[in-house]
Amino acid sequence: MIIIIFFLLVSALIAFGITRYLDHKATQHRIKSFLERKKQANFSVFHDLLGGMGKGTQREIRNKFEDAGIYNKDLLRYYQPLKFALLAVAVICILLFVYETNDMLISILAAIIGVIIVPDMYLAMRKKRLVEKNSRQLPYMIDMMAVCVQTGMTLEASFRYLGDELKSFDKDLCYQIRKTSDAAEVKGMEAALADLTKRVPTPQVRSFALTLTQNIQYGTSVAPVLSDLAEDFRNEQILVMEEKIGKLAAKMSTPLILFIMFPIVILILAPGITRMASGG
Repeated sequence: MIIIIFFLLVSALIAFGITRYLDHKATQHRIKSFLERKKQANFSVFHDLLGGMGKGTQREIRNKFEDAGIYNKDLLRYYQPLKFALLAVAVICILLFVYETNDMLISILAAIIGVIIVPDMYLAMRKKRLVEKNSRQLPYMIDMMAVCVQTGMTLEASFRYLGDELKSFDKDLCYQIRKTSDAAEVKGMEAALADLTKRVPTPQVRSFALTLTQNIQYGTSVAPVLSDLAEDFRNEQILVMEEKIGKLAAKMSTPLILFIMFPIVILILAPGITRMASGG
C-alpha cells in the first residue's frame, strides 16, 4: 500500500512538473509571438511611412493614379520614395544655406507643402477633370451599348466589347469600362456597377448604373431605356452649356468696367482736374 501511495505521489509530482513546464513554454511562445508581431507592426509602419511600399499605401497610390488618368504602373514604386527623397534633400539644403530661424521654418514649411501636398493636389485636380470628361463622353458609350444589346449581346459581352473598341475613342472611359468588365467576371455585374459609381461619382453614372441594375433584377428590355437615357444626358449637357453662355455676359462685364469704363472716366475728368489744380 505504501509503495502504491508513493508511486501515485511521484506520478502526481511528475505530472505537475510537466504541466508547469508546458505552461512555461507556452507562455514564452506567446510572449515571443507578441514581440514578433509588434516588431513586424512597427517595421510595417516605418516601411509604409518612408518607402510607401506597403500594400495599403500602394493600393491607395494606385487608385490615385488611376483616378487621375495615369496608368503607368512603374511610377507607383517610385512615387512615395521620390517624394520623401526630395523632401530630405530640400531640408538638408535649407539647414545648410539658411541661417535665420524664421526663414528656416518658413522654408521647411514651403518645402513640405511643395513636395508632399502639391503632387496630391495635382492628382486630385486631374481626377476632377477626368470625372467630368467621362461624364461628357458617357452618352456616346451608352448609344454604342444600346446597339450592342439590340444585336443580341448580353450586358457582360457588351462591356467586354466596348472595353476593347473604345480605346481609339477615349482611353480613359475605355479603361473604366474594361475595369468594370473585369470586375463583373469576378464579383458580378451589380457589384462592378457599384464600383463604377464610386470611381466616377457623377449623377449620370449613377443613373446609368441604376438602369442596368434594374434590368438585371427585373429582366426588362434595356436597349430602349439606354437610348432614352443617352438622349436625356445630351439634353442635360446642352442645358448646362446654355447656362454657361448665359452667364458669359455677366462675367464679361467685370473686365469691361475695370479696363474700359474707369479709364474713360479718368480721361474725361483728367483735363478739368488738371486745370483746377493749376489754378487756370
